[in-house]
Amino acid sequence: MTRAFQAITAEPWAIEPSWLPLLAAIASRNQSTPEFESAKDWQKRDFDLMAGPAAQRLAGAHRTFVIDGVAVLPITGPIFPRANMMTEMSGATSISMLHNDYRAALDNKDIGAIMLLMDTPGGAVSGINGFADAVAAGAQKKYTVAHVAGSAASAGYWIASAASEITMERTALVGSIGVVSAVPKQVEPDKNGEMLMEIVSTNAPNKRPDPTTEDGRGEIVAVLDAIEQQFIADVARGRKVSIEKVIADFGKGGVKVGKSAVSAGMADKVQSQEATLNGLRKLVANNRRLETLRQR
Repeated sequence: MTRAFQAITAEPWAIEPSWLPLLAAIASRNQSTPEFESAKDWQKRDFDLMAGPAAQRLAGAHRTFVIDGVAVLPITGPIFPRANMMTEMSGATSISMLHNDYRAALDNKDIGAIMLLMDTPGGAVSGINGFADAVAAGAQKKYTVAHVAGSAASAGYWIASAASEITMERTALVGSIGVVSAVPKQVEPDKNGEMLMEIVSTNAPNKRPDPTTEDGRGEIVAVLDAIEQQFIADVARGRKVSIEKVIADFGKGGVKVGKSAVSAGMADKVQSQEATLNGLRKLVANNRRLETLRQR
């Protein structure tokens, strides 16, 4: 079992259901192939195209670019706590990078507003609530919009809900509120004919709960439920609704599309990325004019 695969199965995830098996499969492969190496170039080209010819890189940031005083921070692909081979080569995102880039945008005096440009299925739970808290606090300092270009699912929606406003494309997806864990249990020898046996000490039966037993599954679900409670509470705080409304109307673990999401209160507007960006550019320009008038 590779280290990458162990990392996938070692912690809870807030991610779209179809992505976790895919990540585990990718993590089990040899990641030193030429295909993985060339992916870096494709990723750089993709982000350059996303930024456009008028954009400039934000000083001190990893991915964030600037257009007319608006910092645009792409949040793409699965989200991991720290940078790894998949974040560097496949367009995935790390929480450490998000903290760095968002902080750089907040600290830069030439930045007047921030757009989180989102297309992510979610990711590992670790660090998500901390970054959501950072966005909630930062949005009080600089207006922060989460624009959903493709999807802001699970951990992605956790982050988006902390923004000042959520806008989304007509066919974009938001939601998938919930937590999942991939729990490996070996039932037959591996390709080398070996089987890993783990024996737990007497007073720590819950250190390795058996997902095939009722008690073991109960222990795992209890942990997932505790994380889910925090997830729901943060979404309720960010969207300024009750916890009961989130549970009842925000998809119950599923996703909502465009107008349906806005009607449910999960987002604020259906509009294009260009419209969202132009709105923020106008906001920045107006604020600058007001500041100039105050100084006269």
